[in-house]
Order: sequence, then structure tokens, then C-alpha cells
Amino acid sequence: MPETKRHLQLKDIALAWLRAVGCRAVALEVSCPFHRYRFDALGWLDHADDPRAVEAFGPPQGDPRAPRVIAVECKQSRADFASDDADPAELAKRKAYLLERRAVIEELRVKVRESHLRVEGSSLFEELAIWEFGQSRITAYRNVLDELAAIDAKLGIDTKFAQLARWRTADHLVIMSPTGLLRPREVPAGWGLAEVDPRALRKSWEPVAGEPLPCSLRVAPSHLGTPEPRRQRLLRNLAVASCRGVGYGLIPPKPAEAGHAAPAAAPPLPLFSQDAATTADTMEPQEPR
Repeated sequence: MPETKRHLQLKDIALAWLRAVGCRAVALEVSCPFHRYRFDALGWLDHADDPRAVEAFGPPQGDPRAPRVIAVECKQSRADFASDDADPAELAKRKAYLLERRAVIEELRVKVRESHLRVEGSSLFEELAIWEFGQSRITAYRNVLDELAAIDAKLGIDTKFAQLARWRTADHLVIMSPTGLLRPREVPAGWGLAEVDPRALRKSWEPVAGEPLPCSLRVAPSHLGTPEPRRQRLLRNLAVASCRGVGYGLIPPKPAEAGHAAPAAAPPLPLFSQDAATTADTMEPQEPR
């Protein structure tokens, strides 16, 4: 699905913001080392004690001269945010509760009030009889079934925010969204929130030297302390992302000489291609700790 202009503008602002907090190297669409996720924007900070980084993220933990990696996810709407906002552990806990509640309702209400759902002749013993519980019209039971289906749908996809924080994929994880889209209490655990003035998005913001950025850090992210091997892999993936498309499709071919038919030109490649992440972008399969 093609990106909207609003989302592209958020990514441009994210790059500018990463530079403003001290990152020396930044890039868009950087592959995550442990999954086929891509960060919308990623920045490499040479020294954790950079005054701009300290102002944004607090004093460094551990070696003050160690680097930091800051990852940004841009969310332009509530629907865009909700698709990634789920904690697998909390979902599993809620599902276990709902399964118990479903069993209680089946035993104490469905079997009592909707005895016609029992399949006649299915068993000589009452406790082994087959019931068509899915045909029940009891409202409380239908609500439990609907919520279980919604949880199963969420568990069937990767819940991005919770996974990336648990894996400590970057030293700092930040969501960038228009002001007012998210409340501070809605920010996933471990993540920060940077808000962008919606007027900048409506007016097609462009970076101008000396002018303040149309965004501010509303919620400071946690210091996750990604292990050094992952940090180095992110630096490698950042370099790959920043070079994507360089040298291809930039110089037009020379005109054909008279009497010689020009060979069919291959379609030009975009400057920043959207090719899928390769296995070289990821580390060996393992359970991140």
C-alpha cells in the first residue's frame, strides 16, 4: 500500500528531529535485526553524553561515551497506531480469563436456558452430550465470543510495540504522531512520544535552517540499553538503508548515435527503493534477551 503524504511528512520531520537531538547518521526504513520489521526512521548517536541527547533522554546509564541508537515509528492516525498496539502477555492473560468465563456461562446459563441446543442422541450420558454453543443468543455469551475472536486476531499478528520494547531493539524507542492523537497514558511501555504540530503537516513542512522544528518530546522514552552486537547490526542496517538506490537511475543514458538503434532502456529504479528486507539484515535466529 502506498504511503500517504502525511506519513511521508512525519518521516521527514522524524529525520530532522533525530539530527536535532545529536544523531550524526540517520536513515529511513531501516531493518530491525530480529524481525522483518522496518523502523520508519533510525538515528545513530556517537556519544550518550551529548548535551542535546541528555536534554531529550536524560543522563546516560553506564559509559557516558558509548553510542546510542534511537528508533522512531510514525503514526498518522488512531487506526495506524491501534494495529500495532498490543501486548501479547496481556492478551494471553485476558484470553485465559475469557475462556473460564465462557465455560461458566455455557454450564450455568446456556444449558439451563437454551436446552434446545443439545444435540439429540449425541450421547447416552448427559455430561458427554454435544452442544451447539455457537448458536446461543445469550448476549453475555456472544460478547465473550466476540472478544475472544478479536484477541485471536491480534495474537495472529506481531504486536510491534510490545515486541520491540521487550527485545530492546534500540536504546530509545519513540512514537511520532500529530499533537493530540495519543494521550500520554496510551503510550506503550518503554516508548516515548514526540508530538508534531498538525499545522506543519497541512502546510507541507520543509526544513529551513535556523527555524525551530514543529515537534516536541511529550513523553521521554525509557533507556532500554540494547546489547552492543545488536547496536552494531543496527548501524550496519542504517548504512544499507542510507545507500539504498544510490548510483542507479540518476544519470540519463547517452543518446544513441545515428544509424544505431538504442537498446531498450530498463525502467529507472527509484532513488529510495522499497525492496523487502533480506536475510542479511537480520541476525541469527535466537530469543532476544
